[in-house]
Amino acid sequence: MTERKEVKEMISALRMLINNTSILFRYVMFGFTPLSFFLFTVMVVLLPEKLYAQADINHPESSGSAAEGPGKKKFDFILRFGEGGFRDSRSPVHQLGGGQLALDIRPVALPVAFSIASESYTNSPDPTHAYEISKLLSLNLLYITPLSSNEKLNYFFGGGIGWLEVPTDENNPGARTKDNLYNLEAGVHYRYFQKVGFYGLVKYLNSKKTVNNIQVIDFSERIFLLGITYSFSL
Repeated sequence: MTERKEVKEMISALRMLINNTSILFRYVMFGFTPLSFFLFTVMVVLLPEKLYAQADINHPESSGSAAEGPGKKKFDFILRFGEGGFRDSRSPVHQLGGGQLALDIRPVALPVAFSIASESYTNSPDPTHAYEISKLLSLNLLYITPLSSNEKLNYFFGGGIGWLEVPTDENNPGARTKDNLYNLEAGVHYRYFQKVGFYGLVKYLNSKKTVNNIQVIDFSERIFLLGITYSFSL
């Protein structure tokens, strides 16, 4: 009877993965980007991880719990890689695309995380327009709270400061100017596999700079991002 129940749970986990993989496949076909291809690959390659996680639930005695031993983890780390962008009427296509690479560091005993993020939003690999962000670095403090009893789904929000860099001369691609920024963000993180998950967030970015009565930096944007996460503890 127990073996039959385990088989049903394994089939249920497999069916859930197949359904989500098909959704992701449609996304890949709708808009093929490096991230969408990577997301699809992760779904396929990491399929066994979900099944092994289910096996650990059914047989907890076969996998030791590091959290109960003397080497209890003190920090959770979440590496986020996402793609997205924002609308901007200054762009010929009225939008800019880009991505984010972020690392969240959270003490296990606290509901807050320190986050450092690197981003860029452009229309081409070599940005030359002042409405493009060639580099962005921000430091944020995030409050994290679970939305589910098993803490697989979490909500986070917070903000911080940083700096960004934009082109200043269309005829000189190397010409850049920098300025400070502040941003606010909120999002959700779903840990689908044992260490791999997905996240989505919306953030508000503000940065303005005037030189010789000319506004060389002018951003007040709502940015949307979707991506994958990799979690580990130390």
